Amino acid sequence: MSKATVLNNVDHKHLKVDTRPGASKHQQVNRSLVYATEISELHKEFPLIFHKHPDTGQTQLHAILGLEKDENLFIAESGWTSRFVPALLARGPFSLGYKKAEQQENEQLSPIICVDVDDPRVNTEQGEDVFLQFGGEAPYLSYVIKALQTIEQGIKFDKTLTTLVESMDLLEPVSIKIKLSSTDEVNFNDYYTVNQEKLDQLDSDSLYTLNQYGVLSLLYFVVSSMGNFQRLIELKNAKSAMF
Repeated sequence: MSKATVLNNVDHKHLKVDTRPGASKHQQVNRSLVYATEISELHKEFPLIFHKHPDTGQTQLHAILGLEKDENLFIAESGWTSRFVPALLARGPFSLGYKKAEQQENEQLSPIICVDVDDPRVNTEQGEDVFLQFGGEAPYLSYVIKALQTIEQGIKFDKTLTTLVESMDLLEPVSIKIKLSSTDEVNFNDYYTVNQEKLDQLDSDSLYTLNQYGVLSLLYFVVSSMGNFQRLIELKNAKSAMF
């Protein structure tokens, strides 16, 4: 059970986070929820496909990281091998909380950074420093803050993206079969991708709306990201050849 505590440079001045892959199982996953705010980077590395949550029906975007359960093909002993890391995984044991401003009831909630002090990566002896010697942000904390901002902004932007693609009926089911050998085959079902034919045939008003909200280019990025499945196959075969 997590124990989220508001981060501060007095109580946590000696805090460190062990970022080695073996320090936690949090990054050993074959997919990660990602946000619209990071599509422009992540599409260069990972296949991005839409998924509808079975309980809520909410449309989400996932980055595919591996071809088996709990398999992340972009993690090596030295850490991530990709140029970009999904913000949800990059944030580590940190999260955003919100405190109500004291002046007015209707004033916006102020974001605050929280840390899960019970996370096995959090300690005071080994890992990346969270704060500098005299209390300033260490480079690792700056990296985490960027990830948290990506998530915060992405939660809002995601609503815009999913509302537009669903109202224009731009999603289509996709079933992906990957043959790794004469006996091994991996299937991805219950996923959706952007129907490029429908996207290309949209009228000028619809294209203007997508472009106005900053969504049009992102949809083409999602389409192009499907080619990254070939990279996953190469990484999987290379991993299999080692054993």
